[in-house]
Amino acid sequence: MSFMLHIISMNKPNCSSFMRIYLTILFSMLLLAEVGAQNNNSPYSINGIGDIEDGFLNRTTGLSSTGIAYRNNRYIITNNPASLSALDDQFFAGELGITGDYINYSGQPVSAAYSTSGDITFKRFTFGTKLFKHWGSAVGLTPFSTENYEFSNLQALGYGGNAIPSYNEGFGGINKVYWSNAYEFFHHLSIGITSSYLFGSINSKNILQGPAGSAIYLSKNDNTFYSNFYFNYGLQYYTALGKHWDITIGLVYANQGTLNTDHTITVLNIDSVAVRTKETVGTFNIPPDYGAGIAITHNKKYTFLADYRYQSWGQLHSNTSSYAYQNSQRASVGFEISKKKTAFNQLFETSFLQTGLYYSQSYLIVNGKSINDMGVTVGFGVNSMRSPLSCNVILQYGVRGTTDNDLIKEGYIGASFIFSYRDFWYTKGRKFD
Repeated sequence: MSFMLHIISMNKPNCSSFMRIYLTILFSMLLLAEVGAQNNNSPYSINGIGDIEDGFLNRTTGLSSTGIAYRNNRYIITNNPASLSALDDQFFAGELGITGDYINYSGQPVSAAYSTSGDITFKRFTFGTKLFKHWGSAVGLTPFSTENYEFSNLQALGYGGNAIPSYNEGFGGINKVYWSNAYEFFHHLSIGITSSYLFGSINSKNILQGPAGSAIYLSKNDNTFYSNFYFNYGLQYYTALGKHWDITIGLVYANQGTLNTDHTITVLNIDSVAVRTKETVGTFNIPPDYGAGIAITHNKKYTFLADYRYQSWGQLHSNTSSYAYQNSQRASVGFEISKKKTAFNQLFETSFLQTGLYYSQSYLIVNGKSINDMGVTVGFGVNSMRSPLSCNVILQYGVRGTTDNDLIKEGYIGASFIFSYRDFWYTKGRKFD
């Protein structure tokens, strides 16, 4: 019996390698900063801290972000930080995510001229590697929440029943820069932690202006800056069930977080002169978050997944009558087919196909109605043995909100693209026999 030994020589990255990585990070940051502000009009983001990003733009997006128990050796999975211990040794990976959405609005408050919107947004940049044999790590930047709305209405003046035109606008959001780590114990248990820093401003503007020639004009600018550290934790237990089945059980938890707030209100007159300015400092609490998931794989090819997440927002109290808080929930299921081939006596994934379903109850009650979201996703990805680049394409359709009680329903179609770069990192050689 004969065999062939293949040796691939590799060295630590040189200066040009570091420069390429640095330029990639810098370019991606600029794209996130410039394009991230072009979000769709989101009517419900006027409340609370905006729309909380409850999905993860990564390999699990085609599975409706069902990933608490998902493990992958090639892609950076942060739904559960414990997943990072599954990354291949001696490899570096970087991922960039972009999403395009088209939204159709319906309901009594919606005018025909403004019933649709669309945008393209960069939503995620991350890179990760195995620091040691059992220790996986990743850092990244992603939105935590977003606010973007614009509408006009009539606002009452005093108790006389008179009303004048009012223009309202909101924009901004909270960003999350994070460092996730996972360590594997006994080849069956992984424990992870994500340390994040949340920061960002949420701005709103309200302009009251009387008829032409009227001296009535007031502009109220409301700006709140949020910042503080935030931590969440994860655990995964994985094992084989006979020769053909594998199972993973995952748990995630985030303790209550407290964001420091710096709130400034400025009122301007028709000459843009400030007639009143008020600044206050305070805090905003993010309640505890819990989640559980399961993944079952048959013959390393077919994977069935299910997740459930719960966050106790109901313990918070709103300081306005326009909305109230409730406990948020999200349930999702996913199914994946992974096509693999053998190379150098190892399994190599060449492509994968995914689909998923999700249903979520948001943390808001508006006009006595819960704002719920449901939809379906389909994903497809290709990996190349000749190139370090991979691409993942995801299509999404969903419905959010309701037209009851003078509210707005959003029907949306989305397309997401995830670009991944993966190469050898800090190693003197890797042998295959």
